[in-house]
Formats: sequence, structure tokens, C-alpha cells
Amino acid sequence: MKSKEFTIILPTTGDRGTLLPYSVGSIQNQTIENFELFIIGDGVSENTRTIIGKLMAGDSRIRFFDHPKHERRGEVYRHQALQQAEGNNVAYLCDRDLMLPNHLETLKNILTNYNFASTTFIEVRPDQSLTIGQYIGYYGASSEAAGARNRASISLSNASHTLELYNKLPYGWRTTPKDKFTDIHMWIQFHNHHECNAYSHNEPTVLYFKRGHHPGIPVKERVKELSQWATKINTSENVEHIRNQAKGGLILEKVSLKKKLRTPVLIKGHTMNELPRKIIQKLSSRLKKL
Repeated sequence: MKSKEFTIILPTTGDRGTLLPYSVGSIQNQTIENFELFIIGDGVSENTRTIIGKLMAGDSRIRFFDHPKHERRGEVYRHQALQQAEGNNVAYLCDRDLMLPNHLETLKNILTNYNFASTTFIEVRPDQSLTIGQYIGYYGASSEAAGARNRASISLSNASHTLELYNKLPYGWRTTPKDKFTDIHMWIQFHNHHECNAYSHNEPTVLYFKRGHHPGIPVKERVKELSQWATKINTSENVEHIRNQAKGGLILEKVSLKKKLRTPVLIKGHTMNELPRKIIQKLSSRLKKL
């Protein structure tokens, strides 16, 4: 058994250091305290180094792995860091996301019986409204197509696995092909391993802030957003209220979708039911002219 419950990988890059007091703060606020946090620097700025240095000075559980900018997202740096991991389990967090206080505890409970785990997340939309994440992946699919859908539904921040399983993978984190998503490319490797026993839980344990198209919203705006939400998740009462809000947002989405589905779909002014008859009439007309 390793000496820590979790090794947490938090990748960051460029001048995004001002996000870290919030994302790291959400890790420090976990109900499980026996962890180590590896901040993986992928070409960070001097200001980001200074901020990380202050975080390390205040918490001995934090280590910084400083690297030059990688051609992709520094995946190989994550692999190198995990060779020094002391956690029984490995969790991840994007520097723009926030863990709810029970995130690690929920993952630990799952990893007691499985070796790959994920939860779902609460998505914070640009207008700051909430919904339950739609990307819940339930494992156990037998077909390759279904398996791909499951893997693609799990983001970096809500995934976890045992270190033991990671060490059995053929490659681990490696440079991702340019046409692939980094985390999905990694989850496929886990899913393809014959010892992978995965489970995805519907408990929302992460606040997820969608990046959007590159480069995403400015860091200053993201900092303002994270600072507001980091304060809101400091008490169990607030967290429960946020979860209820997100569930309400999901219900409204489903109601809205049902209303849209009741509206007839028109193609050139005809409903789907009318379309086959119209097509047949046109074909018959053209055949008569031949």
C-alpha cells in the first residue's frame, strides 16, 4: 500500500497561474486530506512560477514539475511525474475547474471495488446558470462503438484510477495525435486493458467550466468566475443548493427539448409524414416525361 490516498495531477500552462489559488484551493478543501498534488507545468510564465511557489510554501503536499512547452499538452510530463507518485489512486483537475468537497471521497469509495472511476459534473454556463453534465459514461459496453461513446463522455477533471492499473498500461500518458482529444486518447488506453474494471457514478462532484474554442475566455474573466464559485462551495449547505440548482437546470433542458420535438420538422414546407408522398409524386411525374 502507498502512503497517500491520492496523487492528484493538475496541468497548467502559460500565464494561467492566477487560476491556481482557486482550483488548488478546492483540492485543499477536500474531506480527504491524505493526498499529494502534482502541478505539471507545461511552459509556464514567471508569474505562474511565483504563484506556484507561494502555494508550495503554504502546503507541503504540493510539488511542482516545471517543463518547457510541449508540442501538445505536456502528456509525457504527467507520465514522468507519476513515476514518483505515492498515492494508491490518481485523480485529475483542470486548472479552470473546481472540486466539490466530497470529490475524492466519492472516487475512493468507487475505487474500493473498481480500478477506473468517474463521477459526473455540474456545468457552469457562460451566463452562470447550472446544469448537470451530459457527458456521463457508463462502462461495460461490449461493442467498440458503444465503448468509444463511454470513453468520450469522461472529462479530465472527473476521472480517476488506481496507480496499480496505470502501471500496467502499455504506454501511460503519451503525446496525443493532433486530431484526438488528450483525455479521451488516454481513457481509450485504460478501457482497452484487459484488467480495466470501470464504473461511472452519476453523483456530480466537480464544477466544470467549459473551455470553448481555443484559446477560450481570457484568464482575467475566468479568475473572476472562479473566485465567485470558490466562495460558494465552501459549505455543505451551499453545495447542496448548487446541486439542486443544477438538477433544476437539467429538468428545464429536458422540458425544452420535448417541446421542440413536438414541433413538426419541415423540409421545403412539408412535414416528415408528408414528404414520402411528395417525393413519389415527383418521381412519377418525371418518369411519365421519359
